[in-house]
Amino acid sequence: MSRPLIALDAEVLLRRVAGRVPRTLRDNIVVIGSIATAWAFRDVARTAMVATKDIDLLLQPSIDAVSTAESLGAQLLSEGWTPRFPKDVERGTAATPDHELPALRLTPPDDLDGWFVELLADPPACQATRKHWRRFVTPQGDFGLPSFRFMRVAIHAAPEALLGLRAAEPACMALAHLLEHADPDRTPISGLPGNPPRFVKDVGRAVALWWLANQQSPLAPLRWRDQWEDALRATFPDRRDELFTGAGHALLALEPYLRDAHQIAVNSVLAPHGTPIEAFRRAFSGLDCLVGSALPRREQGPGSMA
Repeated sequence: MSRPLIALDAEVLLRRVAGRVPRTLRDNIVVIGSIATAWAFRDVARTAMVATKDIDLLLQPSIDAVSTAESLGAQLLSEGWTPRFPKDVERGTAATPDHELPALRLTPPDDLDGWFVELLADPPACQATRKHWRRFVTPQGDFGLPSFRFMRVAIHAAPEALLGLRAAEPACMALAHLLEHADPDRTPISGLPGNPPRFVKDVGRAVALWWLANQQSPLAPLRWRDQWEDALRATFPDRRDELFTGAGHALLALEPYLRDAHQIAVNSVLAPHGTPIEAFRRAFSGLDCLVGSALPRREQGPGSMA
């Protein structure tokens, strides 16, 4: 059973993490996930609180990710941060296969909230598999640095948040989730009620980000379309139509699971907002229309915007 989510203040955590990261490494780190979301939408509910348990730190560029992980891991371990392992998982050794290495999750010393940072990597340009592992070595064992194939989209043009740390843009994170699940990952999430497949959480997160964006600004559709186009031009310039088509497939797969997706979202990134299921359904339809408007006309469905 996974640990329960806790209410955390994104601004406080960003300041704490930035204070622990050497200045020479801050340019190599982008905060993604729930903390980046809470930071981006802190004006919507006049709070940066979010229900989560981890701070995802993505290391870039890909070519330097392993050396950055080794430097940052050694720094935090030397300051008393403690590795956290899932049940029945131990720290790796030189004999552990790369794909069986644990990710490095570190809890800060003397912290009673129970949160941790987790290190991820910018994917190599050649990565075609959903998830790829690279080994890195620390004074307390070998660990794996996971990368997901569309994370380059998620961190595109990430602006500075606090003290030199950057945080990913919601539009780019949402698009990365949709692209990742053009072929939905149906691996069950064992820690959640009903064991929903992984894609339900991720694609549902994209819907939640879209709901928040519309609460923040009536210009969200224009801004998101511009950010999507810019991100794909920079990352996958020859695959634009294919990828938008895949994003539509991800949303189509989510529709039967909307209630599950809503339940996950209101217990995480939407926790401060009390978003009802009806509003979540409208956000789903709106996001589907936005994706449809980006497709070539021959790909647009009957509900897509012209």
